Amino acid sequence: METPALTGGLPSTICRWVEEAVGSGARLLSVREMPPWSVEMHEVIVEDGGGDEHRLVLRRYSDRQHLGIDPFYDPANESRALRLLEGTDVPTPRWYAADLVPAVCDVPAVLSSWVPGEPAWTPHDVDGYLGSAAEILVRIHVLTSTRPAGLPDYVPYAVGDGVDRRPPTWTSQPVLWERVLDVLAAGPPGTPTCFIHRDYHQGNTLTQDDRVSAVIDWPTAAWGPPGIDLARMRINLVEEVDPASAERFLAAYRAAGGDPADRHPYWDLLDAADFLNDNSYRNDLEGHDRARFEGWVAGVLAEL
Repeated sequence: METPALTGGLPSTICRWVEEAVGSGARLLSVREMPPWSVEMHEVIVEDGGGDEHRLVLRRYSDRQHLGIDPFYDPANESRALRLLEGTDVPTPRWYAADLVPAVCDVPAVLSSWVPGEPAWTPHDVDGYLGSAAEILVRIHVLTSTRPAGLPDYVPYAVGDGVDRRPPTWTSQPVLWERVLDVLAAGPPGTPTCFIHRDYHQGNTLTQDDRVSAVIDWPTAAWGPPGIDLARMRINLVEEVDPASAERFLAAYRAAGGDPADRHPYWDLLDAADFLNDNSYRNDLEGHDRARFEGWVAGVLAEL
């Protein structure tokens, strides 16, 4: 069998699939490899039959060790979420096509529109960003009152065989973490459930002029407690900006119409425990301000 010709690093079969997703008469103009996210990505520009250009992003789920095993590495769920978001007031990439089997692509793939903006890890106008991100999160949470077909239930990251929740090895406050684990062992509070992004933070909110232009990276979308979306953003704000910004984000969420009951200290503590155990992404907080992180956790714990 001949090796397929490559176009910009992609097999020609994939390039043809991209063209067909745009429509009859479409032709590929360019392909550019993008920095990897949780998947391999290429920016592709396609001209349709009418001469209009479409700037797209091809996300290829190439980590075969995680496919079908890792519930948070799910191209079908990303495709499902993007289609659910079509026509809503939540700014997201537009879904074009998915090859989930895969039948044409070398690995499962999702094709969507390119969206402008940069990750908001260090916004200049912090309060402007917080207000914008809070407003968009409220829109996500009120998107639908009924559970979409096929959408998975929320589960913590640190689940499954071999996961052992324990105080981190680096801590000088093991008693603090034992108290956190006792709270988690008692179980969650009763809470309404809704559509959630599940990994809502600065890196997945692209911004222009410190205002959210798009929410990306939807494979972890779920039906679950809105407090997890709040917790994930807040814990990242503590890490990347400061603890005060986490409190201001919560205030902005409520000012934007978010239900005050959506936030409960339990969800902050649960996500903090996940933050420690999500080692493939966080490396046990290596290189981060652990004292700041533990100080914030102690403050949340004091609310109970």
